[in-house]
Amino acid sequence: MISTPVSHSSVPKVVILGAGVSGLSAAYELTRRMERERLKVDITVLEASQYVGGKVKTETAQGFIFEAGPDSFITAKPHALELISELGLSEQLLPTNPGPQTVYVYSAGRLRPVPEGAGLAPGRLWPFLSSGLFSWKAKLRLACEPLVPRATGEPDESIAAFIRRRLGPEILEKMAGPMLGGIYAGDCENLSLQSTFPQLKEMEQRGGLIKAMGKARRPSSGDKTMFMTLRGGLACLTESLALRLPSGTVRTGATVRKLERGGGFWQVRTSDGVLTADAVISALPAPILAQAADDLDFELASVLKEIPFVSTATVSLVFESRDFSPALRGFGFLVPREEGKKIVAGTYSSAKFPGRAPEGQVLLRCFLGGAGREEIAEADEESISSCALSEMREIFKSPALKPRRARVFKWPKANPQYTVGHGLRLKRIESCLRGHPGLVLAGCSYYGVGLPDCIHSGRLAGERIFNSMLRRRYV
Repeated sequence: MISTPVSHSSVPKVVILGAGVSGLSAAYELTRRMERERLKVDITVLEASQYVGGKVKTETAQGFIFEAGPDSFITAKPHALELISELGLSEQLLPTNPGPQTVYVYSAGRLRPVPEGAGLAPGRLWPFLSSGLFSWKAKLRLACEPLVPRATGEPDESIAAFIRRRLGPEILEKMAGPMLGGIYAGDCENLSLQSTFPQLKEMEQRGGLIKAMGKARRPSSGDKTMFMTLRGGLACLTESLALRLPSGTVRTGATVRKLERGGGFWQVRTSDGVLTADAVISALPAPILAQAADDLDFELASVLKEIPFVSTATVSLVFESRDFSPALRGFGFLVPREEGKKIVAGTYSSAKFPGRAPEGQVLLRCFLGGAGREEIAEADEESISSCALSEMREIFKSPALKPRRARVFKWPKANPQYTVGHGLRLKRIESCLRGHPGLVLAGCSYYGVGLPDCIHSGRLAGERIFNSMLRRRYV
């Protein structure tokens, strides 16, 4: 696959590295803008695997919907909902099931409900004071949060240091740590507050977390719940994005080897040839891009390598409804690191969203691995499945629990860690990129790991290429 050099009078060529949701969103946005201006562009999206979507991967079988990666997205950020609307998928949107939306914490051998009103921080004090999850010492410490002085000095600190300082160590251990760290499959002792949950720092400056969360607007009782998904699974989104691109745009099975610059153009060396382009959007994980860009810019590659990634695995387990008596209530559970389990969290998939499993069946999903617990996620599938089942039996106090079906999905080194200093690393990356016009980065390595953030980063990358390279140069 050898391309010929392009000239200033030819159709501009853009190569996008990675066909996950960020790379596909970048291609969609660039295509959309060029078509709106009635301009031509030659876009090639390179994907190392044999499917599009990256970590957005859905499998369907016998009435079950198995999500390998994310199973939903947060509606507080508009980017996913906007894209779904543009793609004509709004009728496929599913809110969470009505009824109890309780999340539990496995503590001292029991599943205990997280107090009502718990979000990123306590929104209502009384449910916490009446909860059996926390000791009275922890409750008194929590009640004093409005009196804790605001921090001054160091602009960045770990999530753990912040929560411990404002809410106390027990709230960190039993609720905030599993909840906030779980989103990033990370260790709150190392994750940067400023790069993960900057809104908590802002709340501190506005009088404290309890006061700010109490004023925060809750989701309405209408159709728009805090979390939503698509009827056929989230892969419907990435598949729809790919279908919106011109035929032949996406090339699967194409591993990027080298990113080079020469003769005024970009050269992308792949497993089966070389492509020449006017601009490149990389939606690759930072360490993968670092390998490809090592000869291009040693400083850029070095900073990219400083963004750590960890391995995780998900295990979907199918049971009969009668295996659970009483029936499961709520959306799932969290497991604090201090409990010594390999399971990080579990989702009651068939209770969370409709249509995930046939009538009379229960679909549960377990998450394993992450920072400090990667060994199990990097084991073979049988070991991962056995571990998940063993710990689920213990958590549910049901030693005879036997799944009718199990499906394991492994994600080796696929989860970026926004550790303390991440913001400074991003500034160094941006400084390096100023020396490489036509190279733009997108994806979960930099400014957010959720589906809306990844969509937003991809569309911004497409817009930047359109504005800074293509439109200025060819219009």
